[in-house]
Amino acid sequence: MAPRSPVIVRCALRVLLSREDRNAVFSELGELYERRRARDGAQAAAAWYRRQVLQYPARLLTARLGTRRHKGRSPASSRAPRSGGLGETVQQLLRDIRHSARTLIRTPGLSLTIVLTVGLGIGGTAAVFSVVYAVLLKPLPYPDPGRVVRIYTDSPPNRWPLSVVDYQAIDEQQTTFESLVAYNNRAVTLNQEELAERIFVRFVTPGYFPLLGITPLHGRTFVPADAVLGAERTAVLAHRFWRERLGADPDAIGRLIRLDGNDYTVVGVLPPRAGPLEAQREMFPILQMQPPQRKGPFMLRVLGRLRPDAEVGVAEEELRAINERIFPMWKSSYPDSTVTYGVQSLHEFVIGNVGTRLLVLLGAVGFVLLIASTNAANLLVARGTQRGRELAVRAALGASRGRLVQHLLTESALLAAGGAALGLIITFVAIDVMAASGSTFVPRAAEISLSGAVLWFMLAVTLASGLLFGLIPSLQATRSDFERTLGSSGRGSTGSLRTQRVRRVLVASQFAVAVPLLIGAGLLLTSFTKLQRVDPGIDQNNLITARISLPRATYMDAPAMEAAFWGQLTERVGALPGVVAVGSGSSRPPDDLGMINNFNLEDKPAPPDQAEPVAPWPVVSPEFFQALGIPLIRGRMFDERDRADAPRVVLVDQAWVRRFFPGEDPIGKRLHSGGCNRPDCPWLTVIGVVGDAKYMGLDDPGWGTIYQPVLQNTWWSRILFVRTTGDPLSVVPAVRTIVRELDPTLPLSQVATMDELMANALDAPRNFLALIAGFAAVALMLAAIGIYGVMSYFVQQHTRDIGIRMALGGRPAAVLRLIVGRGMRLVILGIAIDVCRCHARPGGYGAHRLRNSGAARGDSRSGGDTAPGVRREQAPHRNHRSSCQRPATSCERGQPRAQARGFHVSHR
Repeated sequence: MAPRSPVIVRCALRVLLSREDRNAVFSELGELYERRRARDGAQAAAAWYRRQVLQYPARLLTARLGTRRHKGRSPASSRAPRSGGLGETVQQLLRDIRHSARTLIRTPGLSLTIVLTVGLGIGGTAAVFSVVYAVLLKPLPYPDPGRVVRIYTDSPPNRWPLSVVDYQAIDEQQTTFESLVAYNNRAVTLNQEELAERIFVRFVTPGYFPLLGITPLHGRTFVPADAVLGAERTAVLAHRFWRERLGADPDAIGRLIRLDGNDYTVVGVLPPRAGPLEAQREMFPILQMQPPQRKGPFMLRVLGRLRPDAEVGVAEEELRAINERIFPMWKSSYPDSTVTYGVQSLHEFVIGNVGTRLLVLLGAVGFVLLIASTNAANLLVARGTQRGRELAVRAALGASRGRLVQHLLTESALLAAGGAALGLIITFVAIDVMAASGSTFVPRAAEISLSGAVLWFMLAVTLASGLLFGLIPSLQATRSDFERTLGSSGRGSTGSLRTQRVRRVLVASQFAVAVPLLIGAGLLLTSFTKLQRVDPGIDQNNLITARISLPRATYMDAPAMEAAFWGQLTERVGALPGVVAVGSGSSRPPDDLGMINNFNLEDKPAPPDQAEPVAPWPVVSPEFFQALGIPLIRGRMFDERDRADAPRVVLVDQAWVRRFFPGEDPIGKRLHSGGCNRPDCPWLTVIGVVGDAKYMGLDDPGWGTIYQPVLQNTWWSRILFVRTTGDPLSVVPAVRTIVRELDPTLPLSQVATMDELMANALDAPRNFLALIAGFAAVALMLAAIGIYGVMSYFVQQHTRDIGIRMALGGRPAAVLRLIVGRGMRLVILGIAIDVCRCHARPGGYGAHRLRNSGAARGDSRSGGDTAPGVRREQAPHRNHRSSCQRPATSCERGQPRAQARGFHVSHR
């Protein structure tokens, strides 16, 4: 049996031949293949067959074109065909390609330089475009995603989720949505046999999967009865969890899985290809809501699918009307009348504010490609000058200027094709790397691929680049006076003044493009250097941290049991050799913030119907400050007096004092927390001031921090801090053993030294800086190569003049100044172009600085809940909580650190 023909050949023959003709051709080739195999062997026959199949479409196309050209002519005319037909043009093009290939092979240095520089630019541009396409341009993989929107609590310039009160009111009163769903992201403890570990899940209402058009691979999704409080808890598994944890067991439906001490029955398994909303989630338990007692906490992300005849503007008006109707009913727990509901497209919600940085990267790598193409044009201009006599001979033999331009453009096209081949390899490798590791920095990273759109973009970029660095040299080379060139001596091909000016303009334009990249890299480097020098406010040496989350099903109704666990854990870990301090808290520097809470001061209450101030609100043990090395400035620390039944107290840091009581003594000041404005709400009294510590990133805006003792505000998921005299990692096995002995169902998760956490906080800005700096370095190198080429050519063409100058007494230093001065003029010209462009544009380069500190850190993690460009001095997402209630789930895990910075971290 004959080998299978390549796909491209089969596609070409479908265009050129009918099905019967194709079958006849392959049948005949098959017979010939069998004869050759019997005579020469299978290997030789297969090679012959491949050659015939690959050459057949070109032969057939040439024959077709020749037949069409001669059709209708007399025998005499067909024996003497006129030139200019399409067939002859194709043959002429093939001859140009063969001749250009031989010419380029004879100049390997020039050819390889152009292919490498242009290939680097094409590959980098295509790789970044693949990310831009997957994240920004590719439609979301849901049915009619344009009609799916996210509903949020709108307090300009900030956005945050809804409360149970908000969701239930909208679900009951709205008329513009086909369906409305809510979900809540949470980390839970999975207990499987003897294994205990923390996994990320998403609690969802029954309509979640139907709204997104997701059909389970096995079993079913949720029904309304599953969401009834007290009903059997059910869960749908992600395909990866089902495959990796349960071995793709087809009998997994009906199996019990224990999460946070509660059993969930598996009712379904999702298909393998999940959308960006489902990425990074191991499981989807049913969300059963407690009847709301107040408007808060704000823990629910809500999605809605608009009706076909509904418009976004109408839906927003209806939502505002619903908010106005329910506001008086819940005013006592939520007095801010300026807050309403807003609507955001699903695409904007998924990608967050990462689009700006991706476009910056695409522009940067596009600049590199532009400089590479300009450099190639510069080299080809010089080569065109050297080929002046060759082109003059061609013109003398009858070649028109158009024919010469076609020949030179063919060479440029071959160089561009070589660059595209190299760029394809670079793109393929870069896409694999970004798809594997990009989920930390960009949403939809799993969808990054070498798609058809990327290939078409690469083709367009290749054509544009080839035209850019081919057309200018071609036109320049064919404008020469060929008669003078033929009549001159060997020095006649040194190049005209016009050619030299063209090359200088090209080099100056390279610097004009490279300078913005260098300035951007310098600004980013300055910001990064400042971040490195920020004092986190703690002693990070010899400090190990780990998270321990107590299952509520076991500890919720047993506060004494919870207190005993943490007391024994602190005592036993503190007794380990080399341990000098042990503490625990809900937040971890530099960017792991458990909660931001609103509050109201007794001396400076917020005006009626306006938002209350907010601040980071860690809940900590008395030993927390000693373990982290946070000093006491005035007053006293938490101690055994601050029990659950004692008067409520708080500690504040110096930034909080500067913000609310500058020049005053804050000791004894009182405040309410969590929007509690009833007369029976207890006051929290400030008993001390401690040093500043960073919980909202190294660029913490300085809102000030309020600390509350853990005995007066129970916190289920705490971070353990252990300070040692030596290597802190050496005590981790002993700590694991102690935790396992106290409760075998508890995992020790997120183990990291404080040095590692500080380094991780700089990873994103470091990577973004490395990309921009890399592009800037390549651009500068290419521009320097361009100047080197121009000046080298200048020296080569003026060697005799320089020799005469030296013979007449000229000094080498004067000649060096002359040559270096000419090169510096080109640099100054490029910089002057940028300066003029900077002054012509409002804001100049200063307008391009990354004002948002999250962007300065490169924090591109997906699903932003705050619009790009959010003003940092404004209030962030707020976890309004009642000070007289235990914290709800969202207050523990609801809005992590980046939410307060205007970002939503992996909680899409």
